[in-house]
Amino acid sequence: MIGSFQVRAGRATLLQRPLTAETRLWLTCLALFLSLASLVRVVLAVWVHVAGEPGHGGALLAAVFSGIGQDLAVGLWLTFLLFLAFLLLQPLFCRRFGRWLAHLLGYALVTALVFCAVAELFFWNEFDSRFNGIAVNYLIFPKEVIGNIGESFDLSLYLPLVSVAGGCLYLLVRPALAAAIAGPLSRRRRLALAGIGALALLLPLPVLEHGPVALGHDREVAQVADNGLRSLFQALLTNDTDYDGLYPTVDERTAVRTLRASVAQDNTRFLSPDEPGPAGGRSLWRHVANGDRTKRPNIVLVIEESFGSTYLDGLDNRRGYSISPELARLAQDGLLFTNIYATGDRTVRGLEALLTSFTPIPGISTARRSGSEGMNSLPFLLKRHGYRTAFLYAGQAEFDNMGHFWSTTGFDEVLDQSDIADQGFSTIWGVADEYLFTEALHRLDRSTASGQPVFMGMLTVSNHRPYTFPSGAVRPDPAMGAKENVAHYAAWAFTDFIERARSRPWFEDTVFVFVGDHGPRVAGAAQVPVERFRVPLLFYAPGLVAPRRDATLGSSLDMAPTLLGLLGWSYDSPFFGLDLRRVPPGEGRVAMAHNYSVAYGRHGQLVVLGPQQDLTGYRLIAGPAPLGEAVPADPALATEAIAVTQTAHRMFYGHQYHELGQ
Repeated sequence: MIGSFQVRAGRATLLQRPLTAETRLWLTCLALFLSLASLVRVVLAVWVHVAGEPGHGGALLAAVFSGIGQDLAVGLWLTFLLFLAFLLLQPLFCRRFGRWLAHLLGYALVTALVFCAVAELFFWNEFDSRFNGIAVNYLIFPKEVIGNIGESFDLSLYLPLVSVAGGCLYLLVRPALAAAIAGPLSRRRRLALAGIGALALLLPLPVLEHGPVALGHDREVAQVADNGLRSLFQALLTNDTDYDGLYPTVDERTAVRTLRASVAQDNTRFLSPDEPGPAGGRSLWRHVANGDRTKRPNIVLVIEESFGSTYLDGLDNRRGYSISPELARLAQDGLLFTNIYATGDRTVRGLEALLTSFTPIPGISTARRSGSEGMNSLPFLLKRHGYRTAFLYAGQAEFDNMGHFWSTTGFDEVLDQSDIADQGFSTIWGVADEYLFTEALHRLDRSTASGQPVFMGMLTVSNHRPYTFPSGAVRPDPAMGAKENVAHYAAWAFTDFIERARSRPWFEDTVFVFVGDHGPRVAGAAQVPVERFRVPLLFYAPGLVAPRRDATLGSSLDMAPTLLGLLGWSYDSPFFGLDLRRVPPGEGRVAMAHNYSVAYGRHGQLVVLGPQQDLTGYRLIAGPAPLGEAVPADPALATEAIAVTQTAHRMFYGHQYHELGQ
């Protein structure tokens, strides 16, 4: 009996020692992760409390505590996966060389956690959000992003600090790591611990799937409650998100009829019935009667990077100084729409709206989705009217799939930074605006010589971090910040382009369009901060377009139909956009996407569609005012918002918004 007891006790001791050491290592790593995540959350909460809207201190405090569940769930997954990897490599780590490797990897992982924590704070400073789809894009295109970070921040200062902080925290982990690799671990025990770890990974799944606990409709509070790595992985998995089953829906017949009613105008006639069937159903193809004007002027579309209405004097400049005086004077001689809202906060979302007049659907822009090839577009339509089409980008066309999108949606020629002869000043994103416009002038000179009408699209890059521009033409104003100064340069560069174009023989036969792809960075407590989406839309063509200011509520996806109406052509298309000149007073609508939410609104109210069948109403005031308080969603507007978004999603994946689907 005594001998049997001693054997069992000896076995318990043999099992207990490695288990205690391994468990101590895992718990130490978990505690370190929770501490860093909590520190980031506290910093963000204080940040929002100091810089954000007043009155939500209690909600922020609740977010700090409720977010611990998010951190614990992510921490269990992250640390246990690393722990399981450690168990597999533990025999190697017990060797002399392996111990050095184990400590080196331990330091690298701890420093990586510190780097992620610091990166979250920088990301929040730029985008007022936890890691999201933008961060995913940054991972996909590291060249531009790393270059942008290097030009925007003093890495010689921050990286050593991160390395030192990682080293200090590693000293806390080192004793547990040294104990865990002090001796070999039996294969049986490794398998047993791996099995326990695998079971433990199942516990956080509900928390990881559903995200942070709902704490009202304050976007910033919800972001504080979240965990950055959880939101990053969610973006990785759901950027190309489904609609049905996740978002509110209505029956197909109601959806199609409602959508058609939303795009019908006094000069439109649908070309197929709205009933399901081979000849009708999910189709917006309609004849738009604008007259039979035969004149085919050149069209130059300038899409200005991040140029929101806040940068155009007279629209939303409450800073007490002028940012764009030259552009404001130029706009007096053009048709300026003052209440236009971009459909998203990414350039590819702007390209989608401006070039294909397609309404936003949840997740990433269709410009980045497989299946965008051949979407109906403004360039395709102009080609049918005899135009030669080209797109000129100041940066590298492969970034964000933009070059592929342009080349498969109707542009005969796609030109980028490598095609620009004079690159006198550039950043990691591309050449400065004035050099882009110089190249455009030369190419317009050559392409218009044959007499064939030309449609040239352009995308600038200057109005973007690192917020630098050539010296000489525009002198930085010390009263303005870096963002305002570079916006001033961007506005000047466009007006300088117009002034240089006046001497060209093709100028009087050209319509210039100036529009922001999206506004400056999204900020604020609103689930969709609509005032940040507001952009100027200017049609400039002396002698062709009568000058005036128009306060019609509209969207960037309305640009193409409005342009075609100004040109006086009749045409057939399935565009989601409207001719803003034909929108009755007091009407108009906006559509925009932010992360996984889609907002749709008319004067007075906006509804936001979110995952888990979420639908929320807000008060909407057109102009620079932020989104108002939450209100009960108007049933008719909610039905329209669902119908538009639901049908657009099904049309895209059903290949029903494409040239072949005509």
